[in-house]
Amino acid sequence: MASGISWLQVATGIGLAGVLLSLAFAFLAWREARLARYLILRRAAERRASRWLWTAIALAVSLGAMNGLARSGFHLPFEIPPPGWTERFFPSPAFTSSPVPSPTVTPLIEISPTPTRTPRPSPSPAPGPSPSPSPTALPYPPTLLTPIPQAVPAPPNARFFDLVLTDACDARGRPLRIPSPPPTTFPTGTIRICGRFRVENMPVGAAWTVAWYRDGELEDSSTLLWNGAPGLPGYIYNTRPEGFPPGQWEVRLYIEDRLQVRVGFEVR
Repeated sequence: MASGISWLQVATGIGLAGVLLSLAFAFLAWREARLARYLILRRAAERRASRWLWTAIALAVSLGAMNGLARSGFHLPFEIPPPGWTERFFPSPAFTSSPVPSPTVTPLIEISPTPTRTPRPSPSPAPGPSPSPSPTALPYPPTLLTPIPQAVPAPPNARFFDLVLTDACDARGRPLRIPSPPPTTFPTGTIRICGRFRVENMPVGAAWTVAWYRDGELEDSSTLLWNGAPGLPGYIYNTRPEGFPPGQWEVRLYIEDRLQVRVGFEVR
């Protein structure tokens, strides 16, 4: 194949290096998925290995297509064609010379300078309030990081949503009534708070976690295996015989290591 500047070889070399690096990263992630200690780390490594493998396949297909087009004689947009390429594919009529117009001389015209106005400095804007710092991420519950050997994988479309809380709970921790709108403030001394949430595509035996935070610190958490029937809601329950201490609270629900719901409330 006759070619001009060899950008094709450079692009091919870079692409091959990208394929080899992607395969190397995919192998390392696959090895971590087999040897990692925790279940959530193995799941994350499996997803990472799949992404690197697909990246290597896409690069290899792109390189093959690019080299195939180049070998077929197709003009690539980043390659300068050799001399005579356009004549072979796009013949042009014979070149005819045209007379070059002689330059015309324009007399200089003197223009008197016009006074320019000196710009006045614009007043600087008053300093506004500095933005408040973004809230820091709350820590993962330790129970979520502990693998459960008998847990089944949860599909990506499994989700929890519409969590509502109340302090009117029965002995099993089920809500007796939930006002509309649900309460977001509970009095100091409340001994139990329960909640109800909606569930979709959650298989029986998948791991899920409920975590309770107060003022950014983890107060309580538990990781369980899902045993709810399809189409039925889920429930959470927390009781404190001495009463919930005052502060800013937050409840978080996870499916495996994926955060699903976070609901804040205040005890005062």
